[in-house]
Order: sequence, then structure tokens, then C-alpha cells
Amino acid sequence: MCTYNGGAYLGPQLQSLLAQDHADWRLWSSDDGSEDDTVSQLTGFAAAHPDRAMPPLTGPGRGAAAHFLSLLARPEMAGQWVAFADQDDVWLPHKLARAVDQLGQGRAATGPAVYASRSLHTDAQGAVLGPSPRHARALGFGNALVQNVLAGNTLVLTPGATDLLRATLDVAQDVPFHDWWVYLVATGAGIPVINDAEPGVLYRQHRGNLLGAGGRQRMGRAALLWNGTYARWIDANIAALSGIAGHLTPEAAALTETVRGWRTQSGRRVSPQALGLYRQSANGDRILRTLARLRRL
Repeated sequence: MCTYNGGAYLGPQLQSLLAQDHADWRLWSSDDGSEDDTVSQLTGFAAAHPDRAMPPLTGPGRGAAAHFLSLLARPEMAGQWVAFADQDDVWLPHKLARAVDQLGQGRAATGPAVYASRSLHTDAQGAVLGPSPRHARALGFGNALVQNVLAGNTLVLTPGATDLLRATLDVAQDVPFHDWWVYLVATGAGIPVINDAEPGVLYRQHRGNLLGAGGRQRMGRAALLWNGTYARWIDANIAALSGIAGHLTPEAAALTETVRGWRTQSGRRVSPQALGLYRQSANGDRILRTLARLRRL
């Protein structure tokens, strides 16, 4: 769990960890310079539950993606199951048990695989608003290059997936989102990715969300598509992917370089879909084509 000024909502999340059906877990937390009581809450939780939690560490102070990846990079994480947790959610009791069960079905428990799930959106007070959307199209690298669909606050990694991600972190210093990087590496390496239709997390919507799901946040994300921010995110992801070509399938490595070259071409270019890029809806594909024509992709 990575935290920053999350004291207002942290207590219910910590209690939801204690209420998990799956009992074999330990909390590692890192704080990025909170000015509220977040650190004292984490310290108190670790003192009250020394068998469950480590005292909080200090983050790098470079944003959420770097924060989560810095915690994953710690030597103690090698060969471990890892579940990412946000400070302001509430985990449903079955969250960990269901993830471990699904990751273990049909494959060795230590093999690389990634789990994510839907969430139940709530308001700031915790009242349920409804489930997160289901994604209609298949997960794949062509989707991951232009869209993240794995919710970071639901991610669980098998030990093999943890070690695969850890092997990429030297070149992932500037990626914009840790969960998007997980999606890119997992689909690029060809390892199983589960996106469970059963919600496992109460995802609290409030003004402090980094990227929430409400109308205000959706409008903000739309602006990022047009003002060049989205293109800069893809720049950073592709630069990092080019540095881990040895961990990608030959097809994913080739597509990365094809897209890199396509983005710098002058004159008329083929459509993103002709390259194998796609988003999770027909409208998303239309937006992608428009961004490409306007040189914002």
C-alpha cells in the first residue's frame, strides 16, 4: 500500500484487510510525505498487529507510479505474491481468497499470472453507486499500448509475475501508471491475465482520486487525450518497452517498434487499427483514429 494524505479514509481500509477470508498476508506500506495523520495510523496499525504489518517506509516522492514500483523493487518482494492496495478503498472479505483461487486454477501457483477485478464504486461516505464497467473486448498487447483496463487497486501478482515485473523496473522509472505498466508487461510477455467480473473492492470516489470514475474525472481524462498528455504517456511507455524487448514475445517486441516508427511518420499514416491497436469500445476506436489524424497519438 502506498499512501499520501490518506488519513481521512485509511481506517476502514486497514480494517477491511483484517477481515479478509484469506488469512496469509502481510502489509507493507510506504508513505510519500503525508502532512496528515496517515503515517501515525500506519505506525499504530503495525504496532497493534506486528504479525500482520511492517512499520511504514518512506516513498521516493515522485508520484504514485514511482511510489508503487519502488515498493515492488524492494528485495523482500522477490518471489512473493503481491497485491496492490489503495489507501482509500475498502476490500470485500473475499478479495484475496478469490484472487488466489483464480490464479491457481489450471496453472502452477508460482507461474507468472496477473489478476484484476471489477470494483463497486462508492461515494465519499461509502454508499455504493454501482459496479465498474465490464470490458467487452479481449485483453491484449494491442489494447495495452493505447489503454489500461486493469484497475491498479485490484491487482494481484503471482510470484512469477512479481519477479517478471521486478526485472523491468530499471527501465520503468518514468512510466505514468504502475497498473498500466503491469498490463503492458503481462500482455507483452504473453502471461495469463485475469480480469474478474466479480467486484472485490469498494472503490471510493472523492475529489482526491488520482484518476476517479465520476463525471468530473471523465471530463478531465478527455482533456488529457487532446492536450498532448496522453501522447506523452504513450511516449514514456514505448520508451520503457523498447528497453525490455528481451522480456516480450517476438510479436509484442515487433509491434512496439512498429508503433514507435508509425508515430514519427510524416504524411498520411495507416489507421491505428490497421496496426493492431484498439480500445475497448467502438467509440474509443473512433477517438483513437481522430487522435492519430490530429497527431495527438
